[in-house]
Parts: sequence; C-alpha cells; structure tokens
Amino acid sequence: MRAYVCSAGSEPALIGELARGGQQATLCAPGVVATEAEAGGGDPVFARQVLPGARLVEAASVRALAEAAYAAVEASIDAWTGPFAIHDLAHAEPEPGLASRAGGVARELRALLAARRKRASRRERAVDETFGERWLVVQLLAVSRGRLLISAAPPRRLPRGGLDLAPWPGGDAPVAIDRAPPSRAYQKLEEAFAWMGAAPRPGETCVDLGAAPGGWTATALKRGARVVAVDRAPLAAPLPRHPNVASVIGNAFTYQPPAPVDWLLGDVVCEPPRSLALCDAWLSHGLCRNLVVTVKFKGRAGYGVLAELPALFERVRPAFARVKQLAHNKNEVTVMVRKAAAETAAAK
Repeated sequence: MRAYVCSAGSEPALIGELARGGQQATLCAPGVVATEAEAGGGDPVFARQVLPGARLVEAASVRALAEAAYAAVEASIDAWTGPFAIHDLAHAEPEPGLASRAGGVARELRALLAARRKRASRRERAVDETFGERWLVVQLLAVSRGRLLISAAPPRRLPRGGLDLAPWPGGDAPVAIDRAPPSRAYQKLEEAFAWMGAAPRPGETCVDLGAAPGGWTATALKRGARVVAVDRAPLAAPLPRHPNVASVIGNAFTYQPPAPVDWLLGDVVCEPPRSLALCDAWLSHGLCRNLVVTVKFKGRAGYGVLAELPALFERVRPAFARVKQLAHNKNEVTVMVRKAAAETAAAK
C-alpha cells in the first residue's frame, strides 16, 4: 500500500489526480488517501507526504499496536546503516484523541527498539540538514484507535528536484509565528522557502506581484533582499518607507522588470489561467531565477489547469520545480521553481 497525506477536504482532488496517473485510490481516513501501488505515483500536487510500502496493523491497545509496528519495521531498521527518524503524524490524525494514540505508539516503539535492537536504536536522529537518501523514515499514522498505518522507507530523488518524502512529519514545514508582517500570508511563503531549500539572500532583488498589504514583501525584506512591490493598492505602513522597498502602483500582469531579477513572488487574486500565464511569461523569458506563485481556485473545480505546468517545466528545465498544496494554502496551490541548484540543503 502507498498512502498519502493531504489537507482535509482535498481528498477528492488527490484521488482524481492519482486516477489520472493510472492509480486507483480510495479514502483511507480524513486527510489520508491510499492506493495499492507499492511504488510510483509521481509527486502529487495535493499530497504533502507519502507513506511508501505502508502496512495497516490492527490491535486493541497502544502496547499491542507498538508490538505490531515493531514487527513491521524491525528488519528495516536493523538492516539500515544510516540514521533513521520516527515520525508520528499527529497533525493528520482524523479523530480527536488519535494524536496522543500515535504518540504513545511511537514512545512504546522506541522502548522496544532500545530493549531489543539496542545498537540499531542508537541511530535514531531528529531530522537535520543532512536529510537525504541515506536516511530511513519510519512513519506512524493512526487512522482509528485500533488501526495504524506504518511505513519505513528512505526518501527518493524526484526528476524535477527534491525528495518524495518531506523531512517534516506529515509534510508540514515548521513556520515560526511572526507578528511583524501585515497579514498571515507570510506563512505560506515561509513554507515554500522550506520546501525549496532556498530563500532570498541579502542584496538579491525580488518582485512581489499583488504585494498589498505586504506580507510577502516583509518576508523578503527580513532576509535583507530588495523588493519591488507591485499592486494597484499601497503597502501597509511602514513598509513603503523601508529603504529596500520600491513601490509600484500598477498592474501585476503587465509589469516587467528592466532586468532579470533573483525572485518572482506572486500571491495575486485572479483566475488560475492568469497565474499560470505569469509563471510562463517570467520563466520562459528568463525574467527571474526563482519563482513562488500561488494559484487560487473557486470551489473544487478547475484543478485540471495544473496539467499545463509539466510542459512549462520541460521547456525551461529548472533545477527544482514542484507544485504543492501546502499546509498554509487554502483552496490554492503553490508553484515553486528554482533555476539553479540551492547553495544550502536545509530542506529538499
């Protein structure tokens, strides 16, 4: 079994996406979709985390679930020579109280490993910047009080960059609370930077389309970047007075920089084809080296337009290109493109 974790409410979109890729998928639990395929599946837009080779174990108690989990992963951990991490997907638990259930199983599993596989258990680590194919990720997801999905697999490299397994439990990149930006939109941009393993650096130039009130502009500024903020509405104070901000009152769809810039940031409220046209124009004409653009939808229809993006990525051949419904996205997805290899490997 191959299980996927998605945002609540996005299960039909993920099932449809997998079906178009030739995989018959079913709803396993709220926020969890499963297919019988053992491998493949590409990099679904509506899945933030995958549980490869997942097994469903059933037992009445936490201790019995831990014993079943131990039996499922013992050989994999014992044979693994690199570090491993144990993630209980508490955030994705479909029923109240299941988060503590998965956490309890994880604690019991660690105790069993320490008692029975002492040497192997010493290789457990918290995921850090070295996360990659040398890691084994053990994931525990309680789908009911007596049923647990468990997976033990290393991440695999994707054709367009990154890894199929996110380094964070459930694919939820940690985002620190920041009271300075004028809106909470900064959260999805911070999350995108984590997924890309890259962010604006001091002295780099960003164009922020649809910038007002300034959440994304503030996020780039705090990293020392220069920002050209384009919107028909002004930025919230005090952002317009920042020495690294150039405000342009104008149309996000017609603005072009006088020279290529380091980052295009776009969180424009518009129809999906217009957001995709922005991505195409800026990437195809070499106007930016990196890109983060949200594509917003009305209702649950219209996701098929995303099928246009693989052809664009094939033309421009970036080092990294992913499209994801991030944890802080609502009814939208985020297009993330990096034309050159990241200088750090903080996240994949």
